[in-house]
Amino acid sequence: MKFAGSPPRPADASRTPALRRLVTANALSAVGDGARFAALPLMAAWSTGDVFWVSVVAAAGRAAWLLAPVIGTLVDRIPGRRSMVGADLARCVMMLLLFAVVSTGRTSVTTLVLLAFASGVAEVFFDCAAQAAVPLLAADHELERTNARLIAAQITGTGFVGPPVGAALWAVWHPLPFLLDGVTFLASALLLMGLPSRTAPSERGVGERGLRSLLRDTWAGLQFLGRDQVLRRLMVVVAVLGVGQQAVYAVLVVYAERRLGLPDYGYSLMLVAAALGSLAGAGTAARTAQWLGPGQSLKIAVSVSALSYLVVAVLPWWPLVALMLALNSAGVVLWNVCTVSLRQRLAPPHMLGRVTSGYRLAAWGAMPIGAAAGGALAQRTGLDAPWALAGLLLLACLPLLRKVPAVQSGSAPGQRNAGTAPGPPQDPSGS
Repeated sequence: MKFAGSPPRPADASRTPALRRLVTANALSAVGDGARFAALPLMAAWSTGDVFWVSVVAAAGRAAWLLAPVIGTLVDRIPGRRSMVGADLARCVMMLLLFAVVSTGRTSVTTLVLLAFASGVAEVFFDCAAQAAVPLLAADHELERTNARLIAAQITGTGFVGPPVGAALWAVWHPLPFLLDGVTFLASALLLMGLPSRTAPSERGVGERGLRSLLRDTWAGLQFLGRDQVLRRLMVVVAVLGVGQQAVYAVLVVYAERRLGLPDYGYSLMLVAAALGSLAGAGTAARTAQWLGPGQSLKIAVSVSALSYLVVAVLPWWPLVALMLALNSAGVVLWNVCTVSLRQRLAPPHMLGRVTSGYRLAAWGAMPIGAAAGGALAQRTGLDAPWALAGLLLLACLPLLRKVPAVQSGSAPGQRNAGTAPGPPQDPSGS
């Protein structure tokens, strides 16, 4: 089934410079994000000294994902690169404003919360628009490799380069990490301005304006996710992945100290092992997905993640735990590369923003549940229990992946095998 108006797949050579711009822009902003992720909690603690408000500032940045379905609709309505450039420029202004405020020494916790939330909204815009832009810039058989490159850039920036740079700049002068973040967003925006101005075909009624039209189109996107058999199953599994991951990581710092007997820096070593696994996964995910196909790759990703959790639950030896965290992270990256590419192939181009945002809302929305469940389970049952819970939940999800279609490279966007779920309703209202 092919949706009318699907854009032609670009040739490899003609889009290589554009893809390089997109990957480089993501890498630059990821470095700035990593610096901010390290500096903003320090800023909140320095300003208030209250653990509660430190957590509120951290939560404010992620609360923006609650608006993801509406933001995805706006991304579908805004032509081409404008969402990404606008989001980068908005974050640039916000970070430079924070730099100015911190420089004066009059930082308030209210300012930090508002800026964290506003920058989170811009982040959702950027992420949804970037994923929607990839199919317009990359040849179909290049989707996995391109998505893996984007994920690797984000992992490197936010996991390896940005945090130590942010902490070092904070030690030199508190406002400096936010200045760096603003500069990286500006550089990213300038790079993205050079992208070709291509737009996905629009659906009927997309020119309408107003709150009613916005909510109607948002509902149409959610209906498509609910009716599509493949995407619906993937949303269930990714929610379980989020629950399991956060159940483990919410208590990892305590687990490393009390169960593994590691010193204070042991928690950091576990995080480094996980980040190295993510980077290794990004380097091999595209080849694995193209070799095995999306269905088999997703089963392997979930199986590896499940078994890594169960091994730790049975054998809590710190070198083995570090290895299992690395394998788990590699599996998660393989999952992400495959599911992003599947969404880009299966979703109609005019709904890709909504499909992306709705899917990611399922992932992010499940994480607080997992964190709370992991903490409660560890307190009542023991520190091994969250690992066992995560592994068993993921094993229970494997049957849901049996009907993932073998979407091959060369399929047009919105094209699927016979026998899968029906396409989206022709009426955007869903009636």
